[in-house]
Amino acid sequence: MSRHRFGSFVMVAAMFIAPAAFAGQDACDWFPDLSQGCERAPRFEGFIPPTSMPYLFEDPFITTEISAHGLWHDFPTDSVFQGGEAWVAAVQARVAITDRLAFIATKDGYTWLRPDSDSQISSDQGFFDITAGFKYAAIVRPEDRFILTPAIRIDIPVGNDQVFSGNGDGVIIPSISSALGLGAVNFIANVGLRQPLSTNKESTSIFYNLHADAGEVIGPVVPFLEVNATTWTQSGDGSSKVKTKSFNNVALKTAQDVLFDAGVTASRRWEGADVVNLGSSGVSGQTVATLAAGARMSVTKNVSFGAYYEFPITDRKDIFEQRVAINALYEF
Repeated sequence: MSRHRFGSFVMVAAMFIAPAAFAGQDACDWFPDLSQGCERAPRFEGFIPPTSMPYLFEDPFITTEISAHGLWHDFPTDSVFQGGEAWVAAVQARVAITDRLAFIATKDGYTWLRPDSDSQISSDQGFFDITAGFKYAAIVRPEDRFILTPAIRIDIPVGNDQVFSGNGDGVIIPSISSALGLGAVNFIANVGLRQPLSTNKESTSIFYNLHADAGEVIGPVVPFLEVNATTWTQSGDGSSKVKTKSFNNVALKTAQDVLFDAGVTASRRWEGADVVNLGSSGVSGQTVATLAAGARMSVTKNVSFGAYYEFPITDRKDIFEQRVAINALYEF
């Protein structure tokens, strides 16, 4: 079985195993969304899931779902890519094991990297790393429209180096997310840490996200705003190897030193934003923040579609000029 289909495999396996393995239990005790006879509302009425920064911005609700993502990412002209773009296709899976515990497979995907023809970075394609773990709804208060859910994930470095993946020995990602309804407005917040097991090869960072919508009163098409940010707290040493048109296996720091004629400062050393972890040196204390504006449309009780446009709101752009993405979600 391809490792890049791991999340989908778990989802399908759970659908067949759960009813047989727990036939003698109460229908809602185990795998409630996959058990006949269990009626529950995994998400508070009026709430929609967060959509942007999908690999890290985790929904606090305990759901069983499959979501597909298509993404176009535009690189700044003053970045190492000198413009150009990347296209990404990815699938996520979440399985509610109980009404409070869920398995989550939040990162995989295949990317087509297309820098500008003048860039020293070649066009290429390949798979990203895989991230999976668990989340647990520690506090659930439907009467107050409040939920608090910690999560723990691990990023497994099995991706292709052609798209700057497969670096290091893995990254531990603890996070905590919460949802709160205040009048007609729904908020979802998330904060987490990306802690690499090899701090020389990968950078350490904090990520934080905020979602706001008025889904309680608007109807089937819900506009939303989301703010996403990454702050690097510890740099790598730039020792990971990259390929350029001139060099096949050169240290990242060396490549960054020679690719910019104006000299290298912290603002010129690029990291991988919310997608990849390069382990760049000189990025500690730097922050990239973006704003995403979009909408989610419910087609049926179980099916919805989301789309958004995202752009940087900080002086530092890193590799982020703009992004457009669509998402299809099926919730069991």
